[in-house]
Amino acid sequence: MKTLKNQRFFVPRKFIKFSAAAQLYSQIFIYVLTIILISFILAYGYNAVQNFKNRAEQVSCLKFKNDLINAIESISSDFGSIKRKELQLCNGYTQACFVETFESPNLPGNIDPIIRDSMLSNTGRNVFLVEKIAKESFYAGKISVEPDVLCINSANSKISLRLEGKGNHVLLGKW
Repeated sequence: MKTLKNQRFFVPRKFIKFSAAAQLYSQIFIYVLTIILISFILAYGYNAVQNFKNRAEQVSCLKFKNDLINAIESISSDFGSIKRKELQLCNGYTQACFVETFESPNLPGNIDPIIRDSMLSNTGRNVFLVEKIAKESFYAGKISVEPDVLCINSANSKISLRLEGKGNHVLLGKW
């Protein structure tokens, strides 16, 4: 009895040429599929990193806003107490401007037009983050500033504030 192990099979040459050509085409298909897959992965990764950076900037701005509001709320009822507060500005902003809201402010002529329009239209916003122009604004509570519009330039994206409690509002100044 003969075993298959010892038998040799005859394969015509035309089939060998065909399988070599088929192998070449299958390798090209695999390379093209690999390039497409890698490009999709790179595009997805780039978008994910950009979204992550945008979220980090939003979180930075929210942290600044919440820290400022909490500091003003915590000291406003303590008459005469003075507190120094270091705040990290959002990325890209060079200064923070604070507008008098405890009493009616007298607006100087050299302030940012967006701040002026906001105050004249009584939006209630009293903190403005400035890049080249005022871009973001929010209400931080009852604050009093001298002069009526106080802009503080940032040093390494940080500002240092002097908060003085007045019982029903906060006197805010540069430290």
